[in-house]
Amino acid sequence: MAQDQSSTGEVVETPGGWVFPVLLAMLLVVGAWWVAGGREMSSQTSDAPASAEWSPAPLPQGQTVSLEIDFGNGATKRFSALNWHEGMTVADLMHAASEFRPGIRYSHLGEGASGFLTSIDGFKGEGAGGRNWHYRVDNRHAETSFSLQEIDEQAHVLWKFESGD
Repeated sequence: MAQDQSSTGEVVETPGGWVFPVLLAMLLVVGAWWVAGGREMSSQTSDAPASAEWSPAPLPQGQTVSLEIDFGNGATKRFSALNWHEGMTVADLMHAASEFRPGIRYSHLGEGASGFLTSIDGFKGEGAGGRNWHYRVDNRHAETSFSLQEIDEQAHVLWKFESGD
């Protein structure tokens, strides 16, 4: 306790300098708890509201194909069984993977022979001299647009974020 002298000359005990920091700390803790909604904090980074219903897609039935995405940094995504249909292209496969739960997000430019994949899950191509998305079907390098490249049942498609033509 600190001591002050009143106007009458008597010594008055006043609280020390520790009160304000303690009250401020308590206020910050309560405020953080209130902002968090009084709930346990989660490491989930989804944009969906906490109350949104979500369930994984059912296991595909019938003929399937697989898709692997190699982000070039040690991370990969794999879809071991996506539904296949006659005349399916790599573009159709990407669309199927985007509708699957959990899925992917991708973007592209053009259609047909000029169809060009520009990004997967936020990894955008870097243009000439940089890393870009390249695909292989059953370990064979692509020779045509992903919009035209048909795939057979049981095919394995690999997209890799890498340098090169």
